[in-house]
Amino acid sequence: MKLIILLAFVSLAAVVAGDLVCGSDFCKKNPCVSSTQASSCAVPSVYRANHAGKCACCPACVTYLNEGSGCKTYSKELGETPSAVCKEPLKCLKGVCTKVAPRN
Repeated sequence: MKLIILLAFVSLAAVVAGDLVCGSDFCKKNPCVSSTQASSCAVPSVYRANHAGKCACCPACVTYLNEGSGCKTYSKELGETPSAVCKEPLKCLKGVCTKVAPRN
């Protein structure tokens, strides 16, 4: 039981820390200096206006991964920017793009 409470607390702290780092106006206060243009994305990549840099404020070319593809979870708060992400509504679970049942 203590482990469950500890895990819940750590998860909550991570969510709060993300809001504290990025906040709702982080990108306005810290404008992106990169200038990736939509026309620079080669197929199969697609342009995402908010994907790269700290708090995902900058544009980037991204490849969408299908179900079963290998993937990596990342932290936008740390400025990690994967060049490939799971196609919606898939989630990266244990390093694989996986279909997750919707919560009721």
